[in-house]
Amino acid sequence: MGFFARERRALPIRIDTERVTARPSGFNMTGELVTEETALQMSAVIACVSLLADSIAGLPLDVYKKIDGRKIEMPLPQHLKDPNDDESMFEFIHTCVTTQALHGNLFVFAPRRPDGTVLEMRVLPPNRTRVSIIDGQKVFDVGSKRTEDVIHSRWWPRPGSLYGLSPLESQRNTIGLALAMERFMSLWYAEGGTPSSVLETDATFTEEQARILQSTWDEAHRQRRRPAVLSGGLKWKPITVSAADMGLLESREHQVRSIARVFRIPSHMVLAQGDSQTYQNVESAGISFVRHTLMPWIARLESILSKTVGGDIFVRFDTEEFMRADLLNRVRAQQIQISSGVLTPNEARYQLGLEPYAGGDDFVMALPGSPMAGPGIEPAPVGEDVFREGA
Repeated sequence: MGFFARERRALPIRIDTERVTARPSGFNMTGELVTEETALQMSAVIACVSLLADSIAGLPLDVYKKIDGRKIEMPLPQHLKDPNDDESMFEFIHTCVTTQALHGNLFVFAPRRPDGTVLEMRVLPPNRTRVSIIDGQKVFDVGSKRTEDVIHSRWWPRPGSLYGLSPLESQRNTIGLALAMERFMSLWYAEGGTPSSVLETDATFTEEQARILQSTWDEAHRQRRRPAVLSGGLKWKPITVSAADMGLLESREHQVRSIARVFRIPSHMVLAQGDSQTYQNVESAGISFVRHTLMPWIARLESILSKTVGGDIFVRFDTEEFMRADLLNRVRAQQIQISSGVLTPNEARYQLGLEPYAGGDDFVMALPGSPMAGPGIEPAPVGEDVFREGA
């Protein structure tokens, strides 16, 4: 028995997950405090993390069992349909990816019933979960409670460390610089440190005269855009200093690409300037995104979820949605697979989301020297000429 009760809705302690910070969070060279809350205020960070979490959480989940070298599909266990009373499976996977992407450590509490099946799954706050080795076995402390019913996954394992490297820790300067830029630009526009224009003259004004002239000008022209009448040698001069003149916009775009690089997100997927995508390479970009960005995250989650089912049963995410080509190329590929005996017609129809038809479970092969063979058609022997003289 772990420290959580074995029945649903019976958690003896309530973990405060409202404020979860990195371990250990702190300031960087810019002086900005980088935590989960402040990092997610950056559009680049929330775009990268949400892209990872949304993409993986939306994938279909399959359970297989290996029998005589074959993968036999199994029904989903209840805890993979309904992980706990507070979250759907989509929300649970989303929380898993978000937590590990920000903190580098994922702790999943998975208590078991007496028969060994998992009761529920919950993501523990990484900043309040401690790992230690007791008698050669990992134990986890959550608040004042200790349990062994936790599965721990590390984003970047380090030799001699029980914890994975945290992106918030390792990239505090990168994220902190982006936060500093956002703060500076916000204050620039909020405080209006640069006046919109000046009134120039060679005449000498007292402080009171200058104040009256400024007030009179402001009252006469604010939000009116009426013609101005200047006398006494006064000249009006606009001041056009913008963030672009200071190079801040280019610097911000550079930080967006730097943050995307941390999470290995293609720049065009977070709408960074200077990177575009054409129709011709959309398919290859999708394959590259799955292979180089999503697969490491998917492999970590598959390992965790497979441990909850145990034995020779394993869990896999179906990434076919990302790997699909356009319809014409998919149909051509399926034609080749059907004629070579790799797929049956009904298996190809299943991939297209179509209903099976009677007889479609038989293999249809095009053999050398014979017409197309199918249900009810006997193929000619290999090498025999089917177009005999007089036929």
